[in-house]
Amino acid sequence: MPHPTAVFSFVVQPDHCNRMGNLHGGAAASLFDFCTTLPLALVSRPGFWQLMGVTRSLNVTYLRPAPCGEEFLIECRIVQIGRRLTTLHGVMKRRKDGQLVSMCEHGKVNNDPEPSL
Repeated sequence: MPHPTAVFSFVVQPDHCNRMGNLHGGAAASLFDFCTTLPLALVSRPGFWQLMGVTRSLNVTYLRPAPCGEEFLIECRIVQIGRRLTTLHGVMKRRKDGQLVSMCEHGKVNNDPEPSL
């Protein structure tokens, strides 16, 4: 059975850019942190990722610039999910031609409270 995926559209705004007019690396990392977490909402239930966890690792690889004003797609998927740990993957592509701009691997820890008896 395939793991859930989610795709988001994002237009780079001036507030997200560095001095060269491209998406700032920290802004891209924040986008990946948020967007790659959201597929967990598709599998969460009481006692299983209902709080959607906390980040333990976020590795972003930047391949080419993301200029201000351009639209990008952020494709996110759950690679692996268990009771305590999950691995998520995200890629950012230019919408107009599908060119890969950056990608990330995101590890999370489930912080749901233990069920009380």
